[in-house]
Amino acid sequence: MKKIYRFSSGDIIEANTEDLRALRDQYEQYMKNYQEVLGCLDDGDYVARGNGFCDAKYSEDFVEGQIEKYRQRMYEIDNWLAQKL
Repeated sequence: MKKIYRFSSGDIIEANTEDLRALRDQYEQYMKNYQEVLGCLDDGDYVARGNGFCDAKYSEDFVEGQIEKYRQRMYEIDNWLAQKL
């Protein structure tokens, strides 16, 4: 049975336990991708990857903000999953 969940950012999802686990895995991969980008980001660099980072210029602030966003969402999902156990 799916339930409505609200992230602290205000975003709302409808998910069951399996959906939450899959979403958490997806967010973890996003966070790793951004961490990789942050590790090789220089002024003027463009990052072209096959994982959603294509020909776009990213500032360190943007990338760090994305990492924090996904870290927070993973934390919230972990809490929701722990409540189900």
